[in-house]
Amino acid sequence: MLHGNTLSKVRNFEYCCERAANQVLSLLDPIETERTTPLARVIHDDLNNYPLPSDYKKLIDLYPQDNRQSSDRANREYPENFSVGLLGKNKKITIEGSEGSKFLRVNWKSESPVTFHAMNSLTTGGTITAVGSATGLKLQELYKLSGSGSIEFDLVASDDGIQSVNTTALDLEDWDELADIIFPVYIGDTTNLTSITFIFGNDLTANYWTCVAQTTQADGTAFQNGWNWIRCPWSSATETGTVDPATIDAWKITVQSTGAISNARVDNIIFSLGRVFDIKYYSKYLFKNSAGTYLRIPTSDEDTLIGDGDLNNIFLYELLKITAHQIEGEDSVFDINFANRQLNGDPTAVDYKARIGLYGNYKSEHPSYTKQAITRWSSGPKFSR
Repeated sequence: MLHGNTLSKVRNFEYCCERAANQVLSLLDPIETERTTPLARVIHDDLNNYPLPSDYKKLIDLYPQDNRQSSDRANREYPENFSVGLLGKNKKITIEGSEGSKFLRVNWKSESPVTFHAMNSLTTGGTITAVGSATGLKLQELYKLSGSGSIEFDLVASDDGIQSVNTTALDLEDWDELADIIFPVYIGDTTNLTSITFIFGNDLTANYWTCVAQTTQADGTAFQNGWNWIRCPWSSATETGTVDPATIDAWKITVQSTGAISNARVDNIIFSLGRVFDIKYYSKYLFKNSAGTYLRIPTSDEDTLIGDGDLNNIFLYELLKITAHQIEGEDSVFDINFANRQLNGDPTAVDYKARIGLYGNYKSEHPSYTKQAITRWSSGPKFSR
């Protein structure tokens, strides 16, 4: 295609391939890039933020793995509509971004969680006491996420926290080693924060479970100044003694840190079974290696393009434009114009397919199945004379 030219004038050929792929993916949602994989986190009723696959480009579908019904359709909304509808709506999703990364927000009510302690009182539902050298234990009625308050305390040293050994007992026999423990923790300044640990059981001395210390938020992102959602999987917890899951009535939250932390707060502690979901999406990786690993950029001559004949041709003509531009040979202008006619169509061509080009033909044969965000518009008040 380059009239016998070598690639000696083409710098960073692999990056040229990446640029060509990016151009193709900016104009197409190739059917060859569709992927379906389990969502990295189990979806819970009261947990809304979830990580997207690393190669995520656009969403096609989100659905439960088990017993999908005709009503199990995720409706995508704009972020504001999603946020204001958290309490009253169901089966809604949105895609948001933060600090250069995209994440998925889900509001799907399927398996109601069980409240362990509502954190609306220091005595109701189980007396809360300080752990270690924690001070300033009090009910905080201003800063809260649910109910009438949260429990506030100051950490003087690592492993300080709060606990209750007489909480109203829960019967979790059916959820034994299946449920996740979820609760929000407020940290005004996370500079000294290392991890958060949850312990629960029939007591806190002989028969209890110790969850793995959590070093990130529930969605895998780093701790942030403000409210952090913590998810502690029961399945990975370590059992001490023999815990009766039918009478869970004690818990402890400790914070590991490198220094003091003021005004830490904990709100509603719940046990949630959750539900496993699959996500179907378009990938932003157009290459893969011999082991089948998807790639953003090729690194070896053995790597291949993910695509059939028509997508291969589109990629090749985009790559021709990029390489011809670098070579700057006497045929470069011809090559670029030729590639553009092939890709976008030649209005003088007799054949209809040639007039709309490779992109037009591909889109007509493989339209995008992207799930678009929707909103409701009101026509406003109607007046009559």
